[in-house]
Amino acid sequence: MIIRVLDEERASTCDMLLTKLIQDERQYDNSIDKDFVVNNYFKNTIKNENNILLCYEEDNIIKGYIYLKPVNSDNQNGYLIDGLYVDIAYRNNGIATKLIDNALTIIKDVDFIDINVMSQNIDAINLYKKFGFNEFKISLRKNI
Repeated sequence: MIIRVLDEERASTCDMLLTKLIQDERQYDNSIDKDFVVNNYFKNTIKNENNILLCYEEDNIIKGYIYLKPVNSDNQNGYLIDGLYVDIAYRNNGIATKLIDNALTIIKDVDFIDINVMSQNIDAINLYKKFGFNEFKISLRKNI
């Protein structure tokens, strides 16, 4: 079941999943600290009613989440999907698809929805393309 997270307990569980997301991204970005841990991030973000934090919960276990925050660009209003993560033990069961689908149903009266994805994360890119997302910008980095 997909639930909009408005309580601190679920927000804390989503913090743990965000930590896992960031650690997973180390495979694409070696500058991420292996000891980095997220604390109280979602507890604070859920206080703003414009932010949307959804979790997929089954048998009292949060298996994944999606977080969207409002953004403004070129005088247009939109949302940024600022995190989507499904715990590795529950992947390939359609949870990410359900989270995205539900989020897109909730968002109304906006001009765009953006997502930033690591260029090497082909699975994530293909998932978003399935929902009609297209390449919009490319960011380049030189590590020094």
